[in-house]
Amino acid sequence: MDFQYLFTSFDGRTNRAKWWAGMVILAVINIVLGFIVISLFGMGFFGRLISFIIGLALLYPAYAVSAKRFQDRDKPGIFALYGLGAMLVTSLIQALGLTGTPQPLNALGWICALINLGVLLWFVIELGILKGTPGPNRFGGDPLAAVR
Repeated sequence: MDFQYLFTSFDGRTNRAKWWAGMVILAVINIVLGFIVISLFGMGFFGRLISFIIGLALLYPAYAVSAKRFQDRDKPGIFALYGLGAMLVTSLIQALGLTGTPQPLNALGWICALINLGVLLWFVIELGILKGTPGPNRFGGDPLAAVR
């Protein structure tokens, strides 16, 4: 698997398996760095700010992986930015401490949680479950053509 292409390029298409692999790798990186940040800085403002910066740094590779997957579904890659942008805004609101404590969340916290859940479900169904366009489309050749 070409990780440089997967995480840095917005050209072409990628299949479901590579999208899942990319998302799992990014999730593991986020979780590991999150545990490190929490153990070093706690859940205060500075810890939340560093966690937001980590999420911001992981936005680019997540966008690259998801954009190629949307393109495999014959949809513009910018669709990935709509979902990831919404999640970024909710992360910023959480980093600023406007959502209340983790238990219990205030109304804004619940709205942010529901937005993140909606984006997650949209991405899992659209990118992780549904098949891509068979054969070539306007974004390139079928990524499964070499596999078959």
